[in-house]
Amino acid sequence: MSKSGQEQVKSLRVLQVCHDYQGPFQNVCRLYCEAFSSSHVTTLYLRGSEDASVVEATGGDRVLFFEQREGSLRGFKLALIFRLAGIFRKNRYDIVIAHRYKAIYLTGIMSYFFPIAVLLGVAHEHSVFKRVTRALFVTFWRRNIHLLAVSDSVRQDVLRYCPSLAEQHRIHTLENALDSQLATELLSPEEARRELGIPDHVYCYAAVGRLVAKKNHDVLLRAYAEIVSPDNCLVIVGGGPRYASLLSLSRDLGIEPNVIFTGNVPGAYRIYRAFDGFVFTSGVEEAFGIVLLEAMLAEIPIICSDAAGPREVVGDAGLLFEAGNAKILAKQMKVLEEMDLNERQELQFRGKSRFFAEYTMEQFVRRLNSLPVFNDYRELY
Repeated sequence: MSKSGQEQVKSLRVLQVCHDYQGPFQNVCRLYCEAFSSSHVTTLYLRGSEDASVVEATGGDRVLFFEQREGSLRGFKLALIFRLAGIFRKNRYDIVIAHRYKAIYLTGIMSYFFPIAVLLGVAHEHSVFKRVTRALFVTFWRRNIHLLAVSDSVRQDVLRYCPSLAEQHRIHTLENALDSQLATELLSPEEARRELGIPDHVYCYAAVGRLVAKKNHDVLLRAYAEIVSPDNCLVIVGGGPRYASLLSLSRDLGIEPNVIFTGNVPGAYRIYRAFDGFVFTSGVEEAFGIVLLEAMLAEIPIICSDAAGPREVVGDAGLLFEAGNAKILAKQMKVLEEMDLNERQELQFRGKSRFFAEYTMEQFVRRLNSLPVFNDYRELY
């Protein structure tokens, strides 16, 4: 936050509550820890076992784990509310940041009983407030909650169910960002390919993300089957419940020898320079796409679906295809593979320029600081 009033800043206490640490959420939580680096920041993960590597990746001053089981966060959980209240009772938090609806709900309940100067709820997905009870909670029962949408498409989606938030000035767009210093940790193309087992001489398409339905990896496999050759390969980085079905599909399509499933790769951003082209196939369910920022920072040309959330991130810095359309995706993949050096460098330049113009940590902190919700609390920092 602002460096004025340094003594007050040091005493500012921040809590962020996150559903779990899967997917991008360790990076997201670290982003907010860095944004409040002059304050005491505690991060609480509701689900997931205690893990030292997660603590290190998250950053901040303290990381807590409630270790709830999968499915245990559904519905009204009185025991969980009392447990969270115990933390609030022992600590004074000036600012609370809640990621995803369950965390927004729980911290909203806490604000009935404990003073919170600023309560921010971060909406990471579309259709979060489609359920009437959720919409009523943030528009009527808890009018102290300010919602942060990770993209304009999410903001418009929230307003479809909660239109009064616009009149009350309680919804804002705050895109995710990435620390540009991560570029210093990128492996060389040769090192990254050795780590992943990719031959040096082939053109490498890649996708990075959890193997779940909304990532549309099946569309990617069907598209790749249209252009597969001895001179290219497809690398899919990530683990998840759809691994077996995607592996089976690659066999059925006859492309298994050219497809590499790496599983989870810790610090996956480090190996992006192994890739010649980055393909992002998520459709309308995708609200943002932090991996797109990682590809831009690594200067990897991007092919992206035209779904609203991802399209906002990429802008004119990548090739687009109609979400879900494998044949059009295949054509764009072939276009990318056949680009000459100048065309490829132009895509790389546009991606890197867009990243540094829109998605750095400095941009994120500036936009966070300028949120109207902080106007009445300047004495805190």
